[in-house]
Amino acid sequence: MIDHRPPERYESVPQRVVDGVRAAAWGGVVLPRTRISDYLAFPVVEIDTQVWEERVAGGRGPELDRSTLGIWESWTTDMGASPPRPAVSIIGFVSATHKPADALNALDSLAGYGAGLWLTSGARGPTAWTLSEFDLAEVCVVREQTGDFDVLVEGRRGPVTTARRMASLRHKEELLFGWALTTGYSPANAGSTTPMH
Repeated sequence: MIDHRPPERYESVPQRVVDGVRAAAWGGVVLPRTRISDYLAFPVVEIDTQVWEERVAGGRGPELDRSTLGIWESWTTDMGASPPRPAVSIIGFVSATHKPADALNALDSLAGYGAGLWLTSGARGPTAWTLSEFDLAEVCVVREQTGDFDVLVEGRRGPVTTARRMASLRHKEELLFGWALTTGYSPANAGSTTPMH
């Protein structure tokens, strides 16, 4: 579930999170932190501007009915006109918690939907053991220290290899489409918060 707290401004994404995503060379847009499947994370999504604009202009906001999404995901060409395409696709999730075990638990739990990135900071940095745990889980680790960002573990791109496209993924995409709308995002304001491609 997405935590629909009172609307925040889209600019509420901390710059250090955007910079950490850039350091990892992820593309896409960083959305404000939200609760996803019981874990707090910053979603990173790719926006399909054409679909976004068509859906907003046509009043076709997020579809959250799971049975409808199940039908959409199993749609075939003989069933008539195609349902709306996703306006956002998930690149991954960023955890900025100080506790590595909490970050790893959250990002590992979300691995079926996208990549994971733990943004850490501090003078000491993570231990070799901690880094090996993240490496084994294929979760990216970026360390921030005095404004510099170093990638300590590369991590995987995209969801785990065993993940398949299902209605649950489309449900998360639709939830994040709604979250982007709720927090004031629009493709027109992407310039200041879109990591480099």
